[in-house]
Amino acid sequence: MPVEEMGHRALPQPADVDNRVVLAVVGSFLLFVAAAIAGLLLFLNAQVPGAFFPRTERRFPAPALQTSPQADLERFEAEQQARLSGYAWVDRDHNQARIPIDQAMQIVVGRGAHAYDAIGDHDAQPPPADGGKP
Repeated sequence: MPVEEMGHRALPQPADVDNRVVLAVVGSFLLFVAAAIAGLLLFLNAQVPGAFFPRTERRFPAPALQTSPQADLERFEAEQQARLSGYAWVDRDHNQARIPIDQAMQIVVGRGAHAYDAIGDHDAQPPPADGGKP
């Protein structure tokens, strides 16, 4: 039934909820949130001591670039060419020497089918087919 038909004006429903209880619940919730945030901040400060201070920006040093890369490349290539075309001892005690690359390639080509055998293997004679028995 509409309110106008009742002949009187309807009054708002009386407040059954006490305002103090609502304020106490909301205030308690806000205190809990504040305590949680404070606890997290204390925990973070204990685990990462400098977390709340601004970091100083550290610049990386400038790269040490070559002043004349062409000259360095030429010097490097000359050293490599000298190593490839000269003689030198690798291990004098074991009679190992370095020879020019052209001469080394000629030696390998001269070995023919045995070019990739171990160095001392081509000089050794294979055992006889009968196993060396008379």
